[in-house]
Amino acid sequence: MANIVLAHGILGFGENPFSIGINYFNGVKKALCDCGHNVFAPSVDPLGSLDHRSEQLAGAIAEYWPGDSEISVIAHSMGGLDTRSIIAKHGSVGRRIKNLVTIATPHLGSPVADAVLNKTNGLHKYIPARLLDVFKANSGAIDDLRKRESLHDPDCPGVRYMEVVCVPPASVSVTSPLFELARALGELEGENDGLVASTSACCHPRAPIEFWPVDHNGAIGWPSHLFGLAAVPALLKPPADHIERYVALARRF
Repeated sequence: MANIVLAHGILGFGENPFSIGINYFNGVKKALCDCGHNVFAPSVDPLGSLDHRSEQLAGAIAEYWPGDSEISVIAHSMGGLDTRSIIAKHGSVGRRIKNLVTIATPHLGSPVADAVLNKTNGLHKYIPARLLDVFKANSGAIDDLRKRESLHDPDCPGVRYMEVVCVPPASVSVTSPLFELARALGELEGENDGLVASTSACCHPRAPIEFWPVDHNGAIGWPSHLFGLAAVPALLKPPADHIERYVALARRF
């Protein structure tokens, strides 16, 4: 069985720091442990820069799993960029990572990051004011998530890179601010998950690619409906199809 790291994205957290039963990757760690895998879900700065977050993640992995055992990483959103940075720049830990699955990762940035930093951007008005305030006060991650023409870090030999692209069905409820943003982003960028365009999440032509029928939050097992009321059933029982997607990913290792 595999040693698996679950790498969270922006505004996320790892091992539950609040002891109230909420996990970023909803129900995933337990499901993978039940399958016999060794699973570690570390926390890094939720709004830190790419350099800062990747350094924290590399240190956490080295401390939790010392030695030279092989590691596989399942990463959501910015967690994918963090892990690519470790592989490329943090030799002692990076050489141990043999599989990297990125889920809804903005490899080429996100137009939402550009909109946060530019009021004249067409998406700016769709971003909730509270989120704008948080992002502006902690701009390290946002700067690194700007749209770009090339990867932050190149592929490295000996690593199997895999990508998951998320595209919610058109029939999904429109009560979510995320879907309001998705509609606007779709007009500018084509298919997207509400925060990341498919062309950014799928930038690696040789990687095995899966398409999941969920939005950016649904990729980690949480609905995006207004006020979070729809999250209550998901907290009590993570969606079965969500869990199966992650179990299937782990079978690849």
